[in-house]
Amino acid sequence: MLRIGFIGCGGIARQHATHLSKMRSVQIVAASDLIVETAAKFSTDFEVPYHHKDYRKILEINEIDAIWVCTPTYQHAKPVIHAASSGKHIFCEKPMALKISDAKKMHTICEKSGIKFTVGFVRRFDPMWKKFKQIIQSDTLGFPVIWRFAAGGKPPHQWFRDIHKGGGPLIDGAIHNYDFALQVFGEVASVQSSTLMLDKTSVGPDTGSAILNFKNGNQHTLIWSWGVASGSSVVNLNDFIGPKGTLQFGDTRSKKLKPFAPKTHGAFTLKGEGGKEKLFTYRKKDMFLEQAKHVVQCFSNNEQPIVKATDGIAALRIAEAVLRSGRTKRTINL
Repeated sequence: MLRIGFIGCGGIARQHATHLSKMRSVQIVAASDLIVETAAKFSTDFEVPYHHKDYRKILEINEIDAIWVCTPTYQHAKPVIHAASSGKHIFCEKPMALKISDAKKMHTICEKSGIKFTVGFVRRFDPMWKKFKQIIQSDTLGFPVIWRFAAGGKPPHQWFRDIHKGGGPLIDGAIHNYDFALQVFGEVASVQSSTLMLDKTSVGPDTGSAILNFKNGNQHTLIWSWGVASGSSVVNLNDFIGPKGTLQFGDTRSKKLKPFAPKTHGAFTLKGEGGKEKLFTYRKKDMFLEQAKHVVQCFSNNEQPIVKATDGIAALRIAEAVLRSGRTKRTINL
């Protein structure tokens, strides 16, 4: 039985707890949040026997084996360091931290304490992104490959749009992109970006575009905005372009090539030379559930999950370069 404590009881904590609370091999035994009412409701909804405002009280419970750190990003470092010092395994939501220096401190203390630490790069457990990776690395598109991505919307809380708390979309949102790109394309050579603020209630850039140039010649371009008007429609983009064709998200075929079950499967469409089309499908799974099962199994067996602290640091290094490029209007070499 893996006994878990939560530090931070907001929306993402509830997402994790929804799956963890249903697992027979898990018991959520304590929760903490600076807003006592939030911790109390979390405890009621997930039948957690103990809650407190001060997370240090949670760490004093010897029976707890692992901690899920789900606080806002700027509050990650201290609870992770304290939890590691208490001998608890740690799941930390992404991004690992706002600063590389904090992330390195977290990594060092976790290593010295001998506990297992992982970061919530949940796309690693999504069959859709796994299929993307498989197709790209199979040379289906040829070389080089350009990954184009665009997203936008208004996050649920203002702190997401605060450069000192959540970091804005080019850290909190795009951190998933950086991790995925590193897994697929390898090391980044240079970064160019442009940032701006659309919503005057934001603190720092809430909108930006970036180009990541990889050492092997591939490229990732992204645009992300959290400064758009609430409820406004934003057209998302997610495709991969190579000399052999374009891999498009979703079933965008002009002709039906084979049966496709959208309730249980997702799809990508490859559009190649001469108008040839090919459909790739994958079985849908809940990436949060898959992540929970993996992390619980690893922590229970004192094994390292696939996402390591060094992965969190590597993605954060790119995020810092993107923001620095936007701030200085210069290309940043890594």
